[in-house]
Amino acid sequence: MKSIYLAALLAIVATCPAQATTNSASLVEINSADDGDTNCMMRIIELERGTKTSKLKLTYEKMGSSVGSSMFIMRAFYEVAKARGTEYFTNLKEWDDADGGRLYIGGFTNKKDANIRDEFGPEFTQTNKYGQVRLFMSVSQCNMLWGKTDK
Repeated sequence: MKSIYLAALLAIVATCPAQATTNSASLVEINSADDGDTNCMMRIIELERGTKTSKLKLTYEKMGSSVGSSMFIMRAFYEVAKARGTEYFTNLKEWDDADGGRLYIGGFTNKKDANIRDEFGPEFTQTNKYGQVRLFMSVSQCNMLWGKTDK
């Protein structure tokens, strides 16, 4: 009888997918429609969460303004940083995917002036493909835009 229970337990454990998350928070998903935004129709999903990086996917029907869409993307990084419990975040890599969406690798840390290669790996550089230095944003800064305020 014990072997039947053990076999059943092993079968259940074997069929449950393992999560590669660094904490108990669920993967993040934000949708512009949730905020009543009718100027753009965008959605970002956190596809994967590694130790210090996350892979995010942007899909859209309508981008809206360049500033508005950039702010929406930054908000997604902010939400992921909050879910991870980290203060600082940066965009390490981005590219178009085969489905017409946009993929991002975000870096997340609690070090204010982290060295990109040391913190996230040798495949990432201090500058982007245009030679611009990668900057870190902070959850504290973004709280001024998206954090809850008590009135």
